[in-house]
Amino acid sequence: MVMHIRGLPLQDGNDPDPYVKTYLLPDPQKTTKRKTKVARKTCNPTYNEMLVYDGVPKGDLQQRELRLSVLSEEGFWENILLGEVAIKLRELDLAHEKMGWFALGSRGHGTL
Repeated sequence: MVMHIRGLPLQDGNDPDPYVKTYLLPDPQKTTKRKTKVARKTCNPTYNEMLVYDGVPKGDLQQRELRLSVLSEEGFWENILLGEVAIKLRELDLAHEKMGWFALGSRGHGTL
């Protein structure tokens, strides 16, 4: 579940229109892509959205990495990367809920 994000950077002096995109890596065909709704004009969005991965065996999940990217919707073709984090699922106890903040890093400047 993606709940909250805090302290996103301003984009050209304006609040971004952020959304979250996740993948279970490796995923060459990008079949595990999930997205939240866009939160309009905020640096501190609240989503409370469940991003479900049905049909992935637990043993397979533990071999994957959850890549979570936060992007700002900037038009029809450009989405600006605001930050991302990679979560190694083998380091989590998937039988129990994990709640906490994850620090977003960057892949560099530019668009996706």
